[in-house]
Amino acid sequence: MAASAHYVVHVVDEVDERLAGHYGCSYTSPPQPADAALELVRALGGCTQRAERGPWQMAVAGGRRTITVVVAHPDGQLLMGER
Repeated sequence: MAASAHYVVHVVDEVDERLAGHYGCSYTSPPQPADAALELVRALGGCTQRAERGPWQMAVAGGRRTITVVVAHPDGQLLMGER
């Protein structure tokens, strides 16, 4: 990840509706510098090591969490297909 670029962290929790009472949820962060985006990935993924490349997947109660990071302009516009 380039230090000068801004990144958006996208999180999707897919859970079994029979267990959780819902199908899951998603979150998209505002654009932020690379270090902040990677710290958010670590916090959301429960990582104790430095996150390097994604997407990341991990188990959550009743399902799975997927975290991706994409490049964004500081004004919030996504640049699809870039990491």
